[in-house]
Amino acid sequence: MSVKPVDLNSLRARHENLYETVVAISKRAKEIHEEERAELEEKLLPYKEMIRNPASESESDKVFPEQVAISLEFEARQKTAQRAINQFLQNKFDYTLEEKSDKAKVQNGEENEVDRD
Repeated sequence: MSVKPVDLNSLRARHENLYETVVAISKRAKEIHEEERAELEEKLLPYKEMIRNPASESESDKVFPEQVAISLEFEARQKTAQRAINQFLQNKFDYTLEEKSDKAKVQNGEENEVDRD
């Protein structure tokens, strides 16, 4: 696995705050990872059932070539962080931030106050 440099100016081009952009990209990478993990679990489920409940004793120790092929396919995919960066640079997702004044009101409880006179 090689390290791929990222042009920070290209990340900063759409949003001024680079830190927020990196956080948004990392959240997107986590979403992609969760989707992939669910897909992998779904594809490997039949083989897990065969291993848990083998029809014969020889089947319990058997490695299924299809299972290995599925695992190798997922390992060969581009890393989720790199895909999230590419999606961001290709404008496939964007993020918005809450305005600070709205956030401050909620923290101070001003928005939820009720006049009880």
